[in-house]
Amino acid sequence: MGALILGRIRKSREFGVIYRKGKFVVSRGVVVYYRKSRQPGHRLGFSISKKIGKSVQRHRIKRIYKEAFRSLQEKIKPGYDLVLVARKPAVDTGYWQAREELWSICKKANLALTTSN
Repeated sequence: MGALILGRIRKSREFGVIYRKGKFVVSRGVVVYYRKSRQPGHRLGFSISKKIGKSVQRHRIKRIYKEAFRSLQEKIKPGYDLVLVARKPAVDTGYWQAREELWSICKKANLALTTSN
């Protein structure tokens, strides 16, 4: 069983460290920046520009991707900080599409514990 801690990245300094020192993987709906952390669980942060849409749309994107990540976290290597930067196509993304997209990103980034879905 993977780390079940789903912390949040909140401080601008933490985001900056992940952007500068981390790696990233690009997909249609999001860009995921990731970096190995000293903590055993996962931490997740979101960056969603006002260009993406009004607050209702931005919060919907955040909820969908947060839940998709939560459902996959047992399959992801523990001890990583991730920042999801939403892109315009994320507005039309549903839960299953977001889950598949995050799983694909994790496999590309070599963060997946297994290769099965």
